[in-house]
Amino acid sequence: MSDVTAAGAARRGPGRPRSEERRTAILEAAGDLMIEGGLKAATMGAIAERAGVGKATIYKWWPSRGAVAMEGFMLRAADSWSLAEGVGAAEALHILVAAAVRLFTGTTAGPLMRALAADAQSDAELARALREQWLTPRRAVAAEILRKGMSCGELRADLDVETTLDLVFAPIYYRLIFGHGALDEAFAERTVAHVLSGIRSGEGRTE
Repeated sequence: MSDVTAAGAARRGPGRPRSEERRTAILEAAGDLMIEGGLKAATMGAIAERAGVGKATIYKWWPSRGAVAMEGFMLRAADSWSLAEGVGAAEALHILVAAAVRLFTGTTAGPLMRALAADAQSDAELARALREQWLTPRRAVAAEILRKGMSCGELRADLDVETTLDLVFAPIYYRLIFGHGALDEAFAERTVAHVLSGIRSGEGRTE
């Protein structure tokens, strides 16, 4: 092993392989650039420069700028859809919706999401990345919550999961985009409470 190779191995240590380190660096760079300046700032050149890799390395894992930028942004916002074990469906929905409100109002993610939603109307690549990298993973977490609530009897067994997801989260995006009313945790609490009044099972209802 040459001195250069040995030095590189020493820097990496015995942990993750270099490919994983590079992938993580790319996602962190993309996420930071998205938070700092939106999609316009997260160019392939800027991501590559900040991550210390070549553009070809990025294209090995992602098909487009929109895909890597959205995945990086999702990584930075991951805490907004994490849940502790053993949380019931009603409590979990309250937690997720409140976390989304805090993310959109307490960080640059709010203005960024408004800009992304607007740009996605004329950018098919961005629209696809927004659906696949942002909406789909978040909806999957919430859908699992609903299904568990249905199976244990906390929620009605006849729920249309996809429609219920829209009822829970659409009001947040509606106020974020149009700004016609306050977007705060009190609104999040009321939104979930109204939805739960219609989707709880008879056994799970409270008077």
